[in-house]
Amino acid sequence: MQTAADNSFTILGSSSGMPQATRACSGYLLKTGKSLSLIDCGGGVTSSFLRCGFRPFDVDRVFISHSHPDHCCELPLFIQMLYLAGRLKPLDIYLPEEFVEPFRAFMNAVYLLPDKLPFDMNVIGCRDGFAFSDVFRLTMIGNRHLQGYADYIDRLRLPNRMQCHSFVIEIDGGKSLFYSADIRDLNDVASYLDSHDYVVIETTHIDLNQLIEHATAAGMGQFVLTHLGTVDEVDHIRQKIAKGASDRFIIAYDGLTLEL
Repeated sequence: MQTAADNSFTILGSSSGMPQATRACSGYLLKTGKSLSLIDCGGGVTSSFLRCGFRPFDVDRVFISHSHPDHCCELPLFIQMLYLAGRLKPLDIYLPEEFVEPFRAFMNAVYLLPDKLPFDMNVIGCRDGFAFSDVFRLTMIGNRHLQGYADYIDRLRLPNRMQCHSFVIEIDGGKSLFYSADIRDLNDVASYLDSHDYVVIETTHIDLNQLIEHATAAGMGQFVLTHLGTVDEVDHIRQKIAKGASDRFIIAYDGLTLEL
C-alpha cells in the first residue's frame, strides 16, 4: 500500500515561453509509487529530469497539455533518451488529438522510427473530458488558451483545432492537484481552484491581483506559481503576494517537489 511519501509532483521546468538561463521550460513529473508520469516536455526538461535523479525506465506515460514548443519541443529528445538507455517496456503518450499526426510525422523526420525503437510507443489522442484512470486519475479540461489563433487558422485553412488542456489529478487516499497549463485568463479555471491540495498555475496569462483575491477566499490548498519570466518579473510577483495571502503561495523553481 502506498503512503503519502510514495506520491509526489516535481517541477522539472518552471520557465515561461521565453526561455530562461536558470529554468527549463514547462515540464512536471508525477510520481505514484514506483511509476512516473511526465506532464509536458518543453526545452531543458530532459536534463532537468536527470538532474533530479529520476530513472528513465520508471516513466510509464507522458501527457502533453498543448502543442506550443515550450510544452512539447523536447518530447522527441526525451524519447531518444529512453531509446539510448535501452528501454524495452511500452510507453504511452497522451496528446491533443490535433497533434497526433504531426507528432508521428516529426518522429519519422528525425529518424525516431517506430520500427527502430525497441519498445512500443502508444500514441493516444485526447480531447476535453478525456479521463485516464490507473494508479491515479487524470482528467483533461479544455481551456481557451489557443483560441486567439482562430483568425489565422480560418484564413490559412489550417487543420488546427486549438486544443489546450488543464489537468485534474486525483491520487488514491484523497489527495488532488490541479495543473492549469497555459490558459487564456483566470476565468478558464476559476471553478477548479478551490478543492485541491495544490493548484499549479501559470502566471503569464493571468491577472495576479485577481488570483490573490481568489486565493485569499479559497477554502483549501496552496497555489504554486509557475511559467515564470525574468528575475525582475519574479521579484514583482514576490512583492505582490507579500501584500496578501502570502502563506497560500509557493513560487516554483526547477526541482521543487510537492508531496501528495
